[in-house]
Amino acid sequence: MTSTSTTLPLWSTRRTRAWLPAALAPILGLITACSGAPPAPAHGPTVVPVPSAATSGAPSASAAPSATSDAPSASDAPSADDDADVQMQPPKDAATLGWCTKDELQAALDETKEIARLVSKLPPDASAADAVTGRIAKLFNSPCYMHGALARSLDTTKLKAARAWAVAEWWNSGGQDFLKDALQHANAIHFAPSIPRMLAPELLPASDPMRAILCPSFGAACDPVAQGTALDVGRELERVGLLQERARKEHSADDGPENEEACAESVSKEPPAERLASYAACVNGLVPELPALPEARYRSPKGWLVLRGRRGHYSFCDEARAYDLETGTAYIASRCGGLVLNNGGAVNADATRDTGSMKTQVGTLSVDALRRLALALWLKDKLDKDARPYAAFPIPEGVPMPEPDHSFLFGSSMSAWGHSGQTSIQFEIHDGKSTVVSGTFKWPDASSAGDQMVDDLVVSAETTFREGCPTAALPAGLSPAKTLGGVSRIDASPDTLRKNADDLSAAFAELRKTKVCKK
Repeated sequence: MTSTSTTLPLWSTRRTRAWLPAALAPILGLITACSGAPPAPAHGPTVVPVPSAATSGAPSASAAPSATSDAPSASDAPSADDDADVQMQPPKDAATLGWCTKDELQAALDETKEIARLVSKLPPDASAADAVTGRIAKLFNSPCYMHGALARSLDTTKLKAARAWAVAEWWNSGGQDFLKDALQHANAIHFAPSIPRMLAPELLPASDPMRAILCPSFGAACDPVAQGTALDVGRELERVGLLQERARKEHSADDGPENEEACAESVSKEPPAERLASYAACVNGLVPELPALPEARYRSPKGWLVLRGRRGHYSFCDEARAYDLETGTAYIASRCGGLVLNNGGAVNADATRDTGSMKTQVGTLSVDALRRLALALWLKDKLDKDARPYAAFPIPEGVPMPEPDHSFLFGSSMSAWGHSGQTSIQFEIHDGKSTVVSGTFKWPDASSAGDQMVDDLVVSAETTFREGCPTAALPAGLSPAKTLGGVSRIDASPDTLRKNADDLSAAFAELRKTKVCKK
């Protein structure tokens, strides 16, 4: 994030990832691989073509692309030979379209400049920004924007609730371009960038466990190491998001258009009155939605990370693992076996349990890899799950413009998946006396980007395991597992899982007797 202060190590990649061209994906993979996470895909998502309007001067029907916009110009659009005859409407400003007068248009443009000046003076912290966000909301509700008919997706209620830090990030990452371009190229569909989610301890109740990993949003840096950890976790989350976006497109039952020219072609045969809504829905699907970490200044997680659950399906291990986040010390108990099936195909619970054998290991893991995993576990349910950049699309010839005071709606879809080989792993971060935070994640893969990020970071961390003498004792205060949940009742009965949990707790009791090496 570009900031007026050098004392604010803020996790943020919104500006750099808002328009991630395919050429950057291999670089992302190299960076991620160097940080210990799995490699990136070979290519990123299709770049969304976004023509932008002029940044200054009087409005013009032939406005030039904005010099300050992060969005690509129309010349960056993917080629589409089949759609070469598709003609887009030439840019027209809001006054030319009759939505407002020339004086109102100039007043709106002047207001964007004044808001930009106010945004530049916002402190980079969690202080209120009501004076600025109120002016943005008032501007957006002015006649030149035609009540959001074509300038879409700006949630003014959420914007008014945003703090200074997040408002400045939103403005500099596309919010300013969204407001200006929608005035000067009014006959285009503009999608506002997402408003960043922000975490700061001063915004949370005193009892909120999240305060343990957050620095105040003001003042000097409190944990530079955590800043690097957050960058690594953010890269891994982006890698997962790119892979899931690609998979969604490759396996979609609807082999839809890949660019705005194809969208224009697809709606050309519809009744004129329906074309605008259909075109808007089509290009809306071209805007990438990638998960993002909340804006925050983080502290390194402390204590012990405990993972419990079943890994595997037909061949499996019920496990309990405890990792010291300070030293990397690892204690592992695994009860491994295999499913035994009756003649009818049902699992024979007693015979399956008889196949199990216990194994314990002690050693160390990479502290850096554990920090990444622990921070990801803290944040996996706090993500911006569908963060979007600013995007705009010209409207084709033959698509009627909306009438004043007219708007339209279109829906979006969400999907999730699962399979019989998935289990749920329980996690907790323990300070040696009590549990600070706990939860579950799907294993070994997940439709949720947060859980998939955690899966990959678990693998990344555990590949660094080296058996040897521990440098930290296993705390007696770690709560024993009463059961192992997250396994299909087809594969294991509750009674079997309770017995296996008891065996793992007994193994941990023996591991506590392990002699600790001197540091």
